[in-house]
Amino acid sequence: MHQGENIRNILKGSGKQMGDIADLLGLTRQGLNYHLRKDVLEDGFKRLLQAKFPDVFNFENESVVRDQSNAYSIGQLQQADGGDSPFIDLGNGQYIMIVPLVQDYAYAGYLSGYQDDEYLEELPKHSFAVNKQHRGHYMAFQVIGDSMSNGTDESITEGSTVTGREIQRHLWNSRFHIHRFKDYVIVHKEGILIKRISKHDVDTGIITCQSLNPDKDAYPDFELNLDDCQQMFNIVNVTQIR
Repeated sequence: MHQGENIRNILKGSGKQMGDIADLLGLTRQGLNYHLRKDVLEDGFKRLLQAKFPDVFNFENESVVRDQSNAYSIGQLQQADGGDSPFIDLGNGQYIMIVPLVQDYAYAGYLSGYQDDEYLEELPKHSFAVNKQHRGHYMAFQVIGDSMSNGTDESITEGSTVTGREIQRHLWNSRFHIHRFKDYVIVHKEGILIKRISKHDVDTGIITCQSLNPDKDAYPDFELNLDDCQQMFNIVNVTQIR
């Protein structure tokens, strides 16, 4: 993947529309696309990105970073050891993780395609900043509805994107860490749910799910049997829309 595509992935993960990003940079949409199609970014465009997104881009140190086992260039797409998700080293102690994104209209398709590597590779991508390279399998899901919105900082609002780390199935026999990771993406045989898990009965395999929305008539607590679930993800990142 060339440098322009790397930058495009990072910008897409910012939560802003590409047209708005072009306006912020003082470019037309066509002008932005011109730069993002290049294998190597022009110096003027790099300075512009760094000026407008100083917390994300740092091109002042693009030397090769080396350790005992490998070497890679800052700003280039890499694969972490033991991790499924590629990353981009920003060179400032931060990394951009890039994960497959299941958009709201694709929920039904994911239920039938989640085990198909080709299907997963064709999904759009979501990117977000982290402070280290994470191992494991991560997926992002676009939020449908307001069941997880209660007007507080804990809200997960409709249209936001949640990223989850998959809990391998053999670990379902142990109690989920519901005090550390409260909210989950549950890939159930009848649909994808984003809920808080308030209880996990290891003996019966029953989890109690709750919505944050205070309207309990519309969003009552309910139980699910893990035998009816296909995947479980604990939510590690929420990218809210405004």
